Amino acid sequence: MQHSFTLMLRRLISDSNTHSGFRVLIAMACTFIPAILDFNLYFLEQSNLLISTSLCLGVMACAIVEVDENTKDRLKFIVTVITCFFIAASSVELLLDYPLFFAIGLGLSSFAFMMLSNLGTHYSKIGFGAILVAIYTMIGHQDNIPWFEQPLLLAIGALWYGLFAITWSHLSPNRSIREQLAQLFFGLSRYQLQKSALFDDQKGNSRQGIIETRQKLAVLNIGIMARLESSKNMIKGQFQSNRRQHELSLLNQYYLIAEQIHERISASQYLYSQLEHTFGRSHILEGFHQLLLQVSDDCHMVGVSINDKKPCQHSRRLKWTIHALSDQLYLLEQKLQLFDNNQEAMQALQAIYDNISGINNLLFSLTKIHEQLPPIIVDNEQHQTHSFWEKISAAYREKNAVFKHAIRISISLVFAYLIQNEFQLQNGFWILLTVLFVCQPSFSETRKRLMRRSFGTLLGIMISFPALLFIQNDAVQVVVMILAAFLFFTYVRTNYGLAVVFITLFVMLISDIQRGIGLEILSSRIYETLAGCLLSVIAISFIYPDWQYKRFPSLANDLLLNSSRYFKQIAQQYQFGRSESMIFRQTRFASFKADALLTTAWQNMLFEPHSKQHLKREIYGLVNRCDALNCYIAALSSHRRKVESEADLHILQKLFEVTSQQILYTYRPELKDSNDEIDVESFVRYKNTISDDSKLIVEQLRLIAFAALDIQVLLQEINSNNTE
Repeated sequence: MQHSFTLMLRRLISDSNTHSGFRVLIAMACTFIPAILDFNLYFLEQSNLLISTSLCLGVMACAIVEVDENTKDRLKFIVTVITCFFIAASSVELLLDYPLFFAIGLGLSSFAFMMLSNLGTHYSKIGFGAILVAIYTMIGHQDNIPWFEQPLLLAIGALWYGLFAITWSHLSPNRSIREQLAQLFFGLSRYQLQKSALFDDQKGNSRQGIIETRQKLAVLNIGIMARLESSKNMIKGQFQSNRRQHELSLLNQYYLIAEQIHERISASQYLYSQLEHTFGRSHILEGFHQLLLQVSDDCHMVGVSINDKKPCQHSRRLKWTIHALSDQLYLLEQKLQLFDNNQEAMQALQAIYDNISGINNLLFSLTKIHEQLPPIIVDNEQHQTHSFWEKISAAYREKNAVFKHAIRISISLVFAYLIQNEFQLQNGFWILLTVLFVCQPSFSETRKRLMRRSFGTLLGIMISFPALLFIQNDAVQVVVMILAAFLFFTYVRTNYGLAVVFITLFVMLISDIQRGIGLEILSSRIYETLAGCLLSVIAISFIYPDWQYKRFPSLANDLLLNSSRYFKQIAQQYQFGRSESMIFRQTRFASFKADALLTTAWQNMLFEPHSKQHLKREIYGLVNRCDALNCYIAALSSHRRKVESEADLHILQKLFEVTSQQILYTYRPELKDSNDEIDVESFVRYKNTISDDSKLIVEQLRLIAFAALDIQVLLQEINSNNTE
């Protein structure tokens, strides 16, 4: 019992979400030191309790926009945050008594703050936080205090949390990286668990079942790519801050191996339906099913080891299963040779085994990762640099997604304020707060936020009523308020609806402490939240609506362009030998990221109104074929090696060229000559003349070429319908 409690406590403390909650809890608790010790702050006119709650709001706003970066960048980030927070809060204090000027200032400043997203993800958080602080200033506005007092306290609260977070991060500088890597291996584990269904005879291997499994794998790939990108950026940032960290080199090796495992598990060799047809009676596929389940378990344990800072242990059971399945494959191959039948399917099955065996070798290498740590090579991607005004003006000219969302948010907030002012809503800032949180760049994201926000607010109001009714003591209210903030940050990344419950309780208690009107505004909180949700839906539907079906041709072209580069890198390695060079890793990452973006757009489309889901069948086919193309290329990459036979290499180079041209014609059809058609017979003809070791390469090239051809047909159909 004691051991299980200790284990539970260890996992609770090591969880990054709980960790973030504790950091905010401690920082907020410290802001109430003036109230607890009853300092005489003569230069401020508010009571110590109100001073503390204003500092607390500054902590909350800064924590919401916090980024995981190295110390140098964090310091610059905090300075920018404090500057924007002070400007936003001061503007509210100076203009709130002049409705016309306030509405104009709100619209212009909201647009400007949201346009900061063009400068990078961090700046988008700063813009969001500045608007949030402006609304918080409306909540705490008092007519009888100097205009600078509230902005100053909010800025000090943000500064305190920023410095506290930097100090906290020094205690465990790589905690965020460890958490991301752990979640990455958990994602790889879920992917392999899902992929094992392709070999499970109980779940069925029908064509429809395979299609559904592939869809689920494509969705899981979205999360894996997000973790890969986040881990890469964190390692790069930490390396630039401190290049002599042994632990960072260790974590970088975990990342590099995760990249290779991801490529291998994404690989799609042969056609799984044909494998079931050929080997369904032999039980060999069940062996692959069990092997994938064990590899999935091993990946999960790697994630646990990374999170707990423990050495990885390779599973003996997995090692035994690998050898046992190898023996069964050998016996099956001898049996098939006796009858001279299904040699092609047998080669495909052997290739799948070799790929999984490669994953096993990568997992085994993690047990010896401490023995040799090569230097970190930073992914220094070349980006064209532009000045601040060049980026902003380019966004204005191109009318990009950031510009559209900035217009949408600024107009919505102005309308929300006009509603508040027109109907004399004493606490109408709830409408603005709801619009800020609910209105997202896409309809699907807005719809998800709307449902969770509405549910969370209603449940939060239900909890707030007894809390405000029975808790009259300020000290107890402060304790409950800080606990609510802790729970908000614990769940905000994993369960937004539940997080809204706690942030609602937090703000209700703040309102009651600052203005003594907690119970009076409960009912208005509900309908003002619903009004904000309605305004958000109207805004995303009519102000620069960006429906997903319009994006698919360009997203598919991006995928094909990156897949073409990925394919060419692989072709070179069949000539010169296997390599994990930086340029290869960059092209591979770009291809998988483009695939994840295409799948994400499809998922978002399913949340849009049915009237906006144009060409749903064609787009569904396009997404599936694009994902299949990337998986076929990944399979070709998983088995890449230098081809020793000159005769085989000569044939393969011809087929690589034919396949590369087909991918090119898919996204650049204007380059295609009317006589340039895939010679189906060439794959069959060369397959009969090439050695057995290279036959599977030819088959994989054939799958890639014909997947590209299918995509070309689908793209032509979608483009022709979009122009009508």
